[in-house]
Amino acid sequence: MANEALAQPPISSVAVIGAGTMGLAIARLFAGMGRSVRIYDERVSNLPELPGIEVCLDLSSCLMGAEIVFEAISEQLSAKQALLRQIQDLAGAVPVASNTSTFRPGQLAEGLVHPEAILVAHFFHPADVVPLVELVPHATTAASAVTITRALLEEAGKVVVPLSREVDGFIANRLQAALVREAVWLLRNGIASAEEIDAAVVHGIGPRWALAGPFEVMDRGGLDIWQAVTGRLFPLLSVEASAPEEISSRVVQGELGAKSGQGFYSYDTHSTSPMNRLDAVLRAASTPAAS
Repeated sequence: MANEALAQPPISSVAVIGAGTMGLAIARLFAGMGRSVRIYDERVSNLPELPGIEVCLDLSSCLMGAEIVFEAISEQLSAKQALLRQIQDLAGAVPVASNTSTFRPGQLAEGLVHPEAILVAHFFHPADVVPLVELVPHATTAASAVTITRALLEEAGKVVVPLSREVDGFIANRLQAALVREAVWLLRNGIASAEEIDAAVVHGIGPRWALAGPFEVMDRGGLDIWQAVTGRLFPLLSVEASAPEEISSRVVQGELGAKSGQGFYSYDTHSTSPMNRLDAVLRAASTPAAS
């Protein structure tokens, strides 16, 4: 694999399909590397001028000369599959990396002429700042598609975590979902408020997990201790198998979180939440100091 990566010429032309928050950030990432970047979104006809990025009026012109395509449209399987068919009709077996956080690449590739060209490159918001990208092939994804995509992402400074095989939710979202399920159970049962549960994460496990993952944390704590902890707690943890009412009821009321101004918390442009400063902090950390 390493020899194959060395033999591959660097990608010079990137197409991004989908100009929402994630698509625009992915386009900015590669434009910042000096790559030729085109972007297209059938839902958006009035995109502003974007430095280093060519906004296309149709899919065909966006794909012209593209050596790799990043798909970042809405999370609807039928829409993604239809788009992938269009891409292959126009561009053949060009590698297509979907930014989906929901669907396995094998689902996306069903019925395609070139299923070997499909994989997932799951970025995290903001996509041009947060280091992690999960790289997920399916059973028949071509090794060359994985190699090309990984090399480009690593050249962009991303920490690429490859999955050996596809699984729903990949790695990070499965881990987040397990924490969220237990957090909602604690809230529902009156153990603590949302603010207090968040504080336990932010001031306890959060800083530790920023430096070490769960397996190193277990090693450092002692596996004998964790044997006792897991043996005691695993049978007592939430096993809820559907979206919790605490989330669903808010969605029904239009309380979508920061995007609508109200969720578990209230939000406005003057909020002092550290999350409001995350983008600026991460960008500052990733910008080389002036000499």
